[in-house]
Amino acid sequence: MYYRITTLAPNPIQRALDPTQIPYKLEIKQEDETFSQWLRDQLVRQFSYVCCDTIEQFHHESRAITRTGLIKHGSERHEKDDRNKIGDRSQYILGWNNASKIKALEAELKQVNQQLAQINQQIKVSEQQRNQRLQKDSWLQEFMKFADFAEIDWRSTEAERLELQNQRQKLKASSDRLKQLEIQLKEAQLEITQAEQQRENLIRELQTLEDRHQRAKKEQGHCETTMQAVSTPEIEAFEKRMTAKLRQYSMTLESINQDEANLRDYLQEQLRQKEGQQNSSQNALGMRMLNFKTAFPETVSELGTSLEYLDEYLKLKVQIEQDDLPRHEQRFKQLMNEKVIIAISMFKSALDKQEEDIEQAIEELNESLQKISYTESTYIRLCCDKTRTREIRDFKEDLKICLGDVVRQSAEDNEERFQNIQTRLIERFKSEDRWTNLVTDVRNWLDFSVSERYRSDNSEKEHHTDSSGKSGGQKVKLAYTILASAIAYQFGLNQENIKHKSFRFVVIDEAFSKSDDGNARYAMELFKNLNLQLLVVTPKDKINVIEPYISSLHFVSNIPEGNYSSIASISIEEYRHNRQVALSSSRD
Repeated sequence: MYYRITTLAPNPIQRALDPTQIPYKLEIKQEDETFSQWLRDQLVRQFSYVCCDTIEQFHHESRAITRTGLIKHGSERHEKDDRNKIGDRSQYILGWNNASKIKALEAELKQVNQQLAQINQQIKVSEQQRNQRLQKDSWLQEFMKFADFAEIDWRSTEAERLELQNQRQKLKASSDRLKQLEIQLKEAQLEITQAEQQRENLIRELQTLEDRHQRAKKEQGHCETTMQAVSTPEIEAFEKRMTAKLRQYSMTLESINQDEANLRDYLQEQLRQKEGQQNSSQNALGMRMLNFKTAFPETVSELGTSLEYLDEYLKLKVQIEQDDLPRHEQRFKQLMNEKVIIAISMFKSALDKQEEDIEQAIEELNESLQKISYTESTYIRLCCDKTRTREIRDFKEDLKICLGDVVRQSAEDNEERFQNIQTRLIERFKSEDRWTNLVTDVRNWLDFSVSERYRSDNSEKEHHTDSSGKSGGQKVKLAYTILASAIAYQFGLNQENIKHKSFRFVVIDEAFSKSDDGNARYAMELFKNLNLQLLVVTPKDKINVIEPYISSLHFVSNIPEGNYSSIASISIEEYRHNRQVALSSSRD
């Protein structure tokens, strides 16, 4: 029996494969486009079973399969084949070659050979035990040849040897004079050795003392020369100023050089610190003068920003404090209060408007997401709720307190609002950058999550507050789905009257370089169903994945110098023809 395969017209409404079903998990060799497309359609038609990890999901789906091989063909028929283990690779039949099956059979053969080797080893041990018993039997036969016990009576001979040894010890112990002389000789030799060792120690100690005496004389002369170069008043002044520090040093001839070096290092470090403080103060003064000149150039146009102009700036400071500042302070305070309150009110309105815009954009994105099938039975919905972050909630409450009752416009009320704005907002804005960035970014006012819902009754299947606990493929699929919906929203593809006329060009750079082929095909099917016009930039090893979705290829190459690129274009039909010719040539 065989099937007649014909060229199939592409189905424009075909949706993306569900990664939880069997066809998505199978990779089809793309050597013959007609055959691979027919095979993919047959797999989708006959084997669209959902791969379930739990029995609850198995009961929920209409056609499903579990890891243990239980198959659900509908609402009534269930099937399971337990004749072979589910993970026995020797029974596998799918794949582009039989290398895995051969490997499994070789592993089984290796196991049988190991068992055979163990049996051979047991036989070898049994033979060794048999040989040992034969050897013992031979020894017993030889032993039976002795007719007289005297031939093997070793105890009598050993008793005679011990008796002779005892006699020898008694003869040696009887000579007391010899023993006493031996003891005296050992004592004399020990005394001579100790005397020679003591003499050598005394010679070395004497030499060490002479060397120390010479070094001490040399150090004393050096100290006297140094003292003569400094006057007595200078020495007394230095000693008075450094009394506490000098107590830390022993000041002996042996340590005087090290003490001098340590004290020199300490004084140099103190000098560097003072110079650093002086430079820091000079820089701070210069920066303050520069800031003042930048803010009020007409007042100090003839003054520079170096330290030689510091007295002029100090005189100007006194003049401002005594003459100009009191005259303008009241007017400035009134205008500042009014302008700051108006600015904060506009600031709050702008933040509220941004929050409303985000919520409206989420709703429009959900309209696009509801038209996309995440699986055969579910779709994705974005959720945004008011954040529960304490800092942001306190900030929004502070905004209300700062503005207060807009009906009350007296000077006292404005002053109270200004003080609240100053203490609750402006001072924190100036001193806490992290807090400022957090509370003024309206995106932080909302907590975002993703809800996967059944299309049949809109009930929730899963709720994702983040991607933790998900596999890499599940993370990629979720990201692709939301990204495609956002692109559709930006291009307005949810409006039927402009879907086929709008410019909807999308460029995907480094496409799928770190993604598996299954997720790459899902993304391409998703973009295809959304009628997006794609330019896919991808390595050569991913061409087989995107091949069914593109009409032409453009190969970009660069010369070795790296300053000139060229492009060679070819249609997908020509590419497939050239590939088939190359494969035929390699087989020949």
